[in-house]
Amino acid sequence: MRFEIEQGSKRLIFDSDLHGLRIKNTEYLSGRDGVLIYDKTRNLRSDEVELQISTNTSTLIPALRILEVPYDPYFDEREVVESQNDITFYWKPSKLAAFYNRFSTDELDYAAREPVIHKAVEFLHSNHKVLPLPEELLSRMLEPSRLLGFYQGFPIFDASTGFARLQSRLGIHVDPESVMISTPLDRYEDDVYELAEHLAKKTGLDYSKKKNRVIFLKAPGLLKLLNIKET
Repeated sequence: MRFEIEQGSKRLIFDSDLHGLRIKNTEYLSGRDGVLIYDKTRNLRSDEVELQISTNTSTLIPALRILEVPYDPYFDEREVVESQNDITFYWKPSKLAAFYNRFSTDELDYAAREPVIHKAVEFLHSNHKVLPLPEELLSRMLEPSRLLGFYQGFPIFDASTGFARLQSRLGIHVDPESVMISTPLDRYEDDVYELAEHLAKKTGLDYSKKKNRVIFLKAPGLLKLLNIKET
């Protein structure tokens, strides 16, 4: 799936095959080293940027900066940027949480994300001087998490409800497009990668590494191994 949003002569191209950001055939990902796309692309400028189909600010804010499309400087504050590697940021209220309360695409199928992304881009562009958001707790934290089962002692959660990624020391999280293994705490990072290697060997699937988390594309073989029924 691909779609475009034009900002004057600039173009944002959203592509479901991407898990980061691409400029002129060079792809930028946030990997296990913890270096963020925000920092990898700091000095880049272009009239066209391709990125994942998401309102995640890890790619959306760098894309707007590369295009020189204005947005509120709140999103450049280091604590806000670093929240991409440290989700314990959401243990307290923030304007970033308020943004996601209104424009999150995490729980949506790709087909349902396009209108939300259009609204989010327009909101950011229209409010680039003053961000009209209160500080809020992430609403998903107030929802109950749904436990789907266990795999070798690790809990498996339905990622479409609640925010078990933040509340579970280490968990497997199943969403409409992918399966993520993650921890909010650095000291359990090695456990994430060890479990990912085990699942990769069992299924033959590849995965992408990020700090404290790995992502597999949702596949029947992986769901079967985890004893999770496709929904």
